[in-house]
Amino acid sequence: MNGIKTFFHNMKYTTLCMFRAKTSLFWTLAFPILLATFMYISFGNLFEKDELFKTINIAVVESENDDTLMSILKSLDVNYSDKSGDSKFSNLINMKIMDPSSAKDALSDKEITGIIYTEDCSLVVDENSFNASILESILTQYKQQEDVISNIAKTDPQNLENAITALTDTDTAYTEISSSDGNQSEYNNYFYAIFAMSCLFSAFSSVSSTCWMLANTSPLGMRRCLTSTNKTILIISEYIMLLIIHFIVELISLLYITALGVDFGNKYPAIIATLFFGCMIGLAIGIIIGALPKVNKECKIGISVAVGMFLSVMDDLCASGIKDMVEHKFPIANRINPACLISDCFYSLNVYENYDRFFRNISIMGLESVILLTAAFILLRREKYASL
Repeated sequence: MNGIKTFFHNMKYTTLCMFRAKTSLFWTLAFPILLATFMYISFGNLFEKDELFKTINIAVVESENDDTLMSILKSLDVNYSDKSGDSKFSNLINMKIMDPSSAKDALSDKEITGIIYTEDCSLVVDENSFNASILESILTQYKQQEDVISNIAKTDPQNLENAITALTDTDTAYTEISSSDGNQSEYNNYFYAIFAMSCLFSAFSSVSSTCWMLANTSPLGMRRCLTSTNKTILIISEYIMLLIIHFIVELISLLYITALGVDFGNKYPAIIATLFFGCMIGLAIGIIIGALPKVNKECKIGISVAVGMFLSVMDDLCASGIKDMVEHKFPIANRINPACLISDCFYSLNVYENYDRFFRNISIMGLESVILLTAAFILLRREKYASL
């Protein structure tokens, strides 16, 4: 009973200390809201809901024996389609037949989104984007259904003609290209990055909280080390209370930015889960920084600022293109960068119907949080002092 009483007592005083720490509240609540407001105003009329599907300019490098793939591409092409717009897929692409050299030049000049080589059904894009994902989906489904056709030709040749008809039927074969009802505007990425930065800035609170447990960084830490309170209870109770507070702060930010008119889609339970895991990893980063031995509090706060800003910049908060460059040069960095994981959760929920990418991202964030908290716990438990 004493342990439970101590647990909730410590949560109460963590809450009081948190609301007195106006700096942390500013960076985790006021600053993201102000930044989102100024960003929304600065975009002006540019930040409007775009039509879900826009015509995608592509280059096609033809080869022999590619009639089936070409028929699929023509059924999706605005110039070849004879459906007069009856299908939402009939005007999906604007295809230009080019030789390899001209296609590469057009891609470099950003005149096209990608190059499709019909010889091996491959795709080359200059950068990851929503349109590039659509092109990849087209080719992926074509390859899958080509395998089905091949198997039918071997096992049931009398139904081969029906199978080919189904393959070239745009409305039935490519319905999976459709994405969620969210807004795929490129400007949404900046708001995703704001949430990522805000979650990581929760590290300021956990750095301060951790320093309050160490005798060599604060007078409060000295008094706590002289008490008989179990340090495990201190760590867990403070982490849980900080997680609750910052999670509520993120929900307030979400409500405000949504009220501005930013469309995050309709998968709000998953969006809320993203913010929860984002706060988890942000606080865990702060605790491991706060647990660093022989470093004063001011230096630890500086480290947390540097880490948060660096990870956010890598997530395109300051300039577009950095994240994509990292994806091409060192993709593993985007898979472990918490800021990229948070923004990618928002992106995947707003673009894709399935949750595979979302679950992968939050699983990585959860695992990183556990690893960091375990390491911090070990460091804090090993703290010893010759005198107080």
